[in-house]
Amino acid sequence: MKDNKKLLYSMVIVALILSVVGISIGFAAMSAQLTVNGTTTVTPATWKIKFQELAKVSGDDTLIVTAPQITSDTHIGNYALKLTKPGDKVVYKFQVANTGTLDAILTSYTFATPTITGTGATATDDAAIVSRNLIYTLTHNDATNSAIQVGETLNVNQSTEFLLTVEYDANADELPTDDVTISGMDITFTYGQN
Repeated sequence: MKDNKKLLYSMVIVALILSVVGISIGFAAMSAQLTVNGTTTVTPATWKIKFQELAKVSGDDTLIVTAPQITSDTHIGNYALKLTKPGDKVVYKFQVANTGTLDAILTSYTFATPTITGTGATATDDAAIVSRNLIYTLTHNDATNSAIQVGETLNVNQSTEFLLTVEYDANADELPTDDVTISGMDITFTYGQN
């Protein structure tokens, strides 16, 4: 009886070993190895918002002392005009373009109030006259010359065209006695990533 039990245990152990080997072979036959291979290149994005295509739209050339110029991609400056009578007006157009690889949004827009300074004996009165009759605007160059708004988008490869107008009101019925200087005609656009 002991021999039968030993034989039975031996057979159970052999059967168990054969079962484990059989399951392993079966599992190996039903398994598959998956591999993912690849490479990645990181190309940096570029940020490039700039002025371009500055041109006079209207105005007598005799009113222009110094024409504006794009002195760097981000600066238009050093223009000077001489207005002498009601209706004298110069209009320039320019574009702000996004030539980078990131979409942009106008996060702030500052249109400074010019400083108007009279000269001579009637300086204060002359400055007041010019202040009442100076028209200085910046608008979109579109069908309605719409106002510029913070939050406007400037997507990649897109540009927006603006009109800058400096005018002595055509309906004015007064002129200064002496020269009046107008300074601080500064406009600042700040764009951020959209």
